[in-house]
Amino acid sequence: MGEKYRNLIDRIIYGLVEDKSIDMVDVEAYKFGLEVTILKAVHYVSYIVIALCMNKFLEFVIVFSILYAFRRNTGGFHAKTRIGCYLFSCAVIFLSLLATKLSFTWWGMTVVSVLDLILLLILSPIQHINRRLDAEDITYFRRRLKIISLAFIIIYAVTSGLGGWYLVKLYTIGFTMVTILTVLGKLESLKQSP
Repeated sequence: MGEKYRNLIDRIIYGLVEDKSIDMVDVEAYKFGLEVTILKAVHYVSYIVIALCMNKFLEFVIVFSILYAFRRNTGGFHAKTRIGCYLFSCAVIFLSLLATKLSFTWWGMTVVSVLDLILLLILSPIQHINRRLDAEDITYFRRRLKIISLAFIIIYAVTSGLGGWYLVKLYTIGFTMVTILTVLGKLESLKQSP
């Protein structure tokens, strides 16, 4: 992380301390929170710029919604550096939107989605060096994954029944990206385990 970025964070946080908006003992927590918020904002703005440049904003909203909802419960691959995370996540968004140009049969999308669901339910949640999970956490994330998977299946079936094939394609792309990230995360965790 660059020196200018650290200085900006420090100026903001210590300005809040001087204003007595936050207590000095909480400085590190606020620094972390502000840093995460700024980084997330940079990511999201970049994703939107990518979508707008590709003229795929609606597609981005749908694919990203699926990615976001499932990834929070499955875990998956994480880059080792912040810049690596940024570049990798931008690449995931770009490739997802690029995949919207491919054509898929209804049968193919359904088979892929069922396989994705099976893999996610077997592998999730993924342990990561930055996200250690105890038995209670694992139970919690698996329960949430089952609930969101059920909602996904219902939405997928209703959209299919109404003939919304383009939306089904977007659901499938988002779901497959989540699965790819989960499988990569599992491979990464197996490499890191003794």
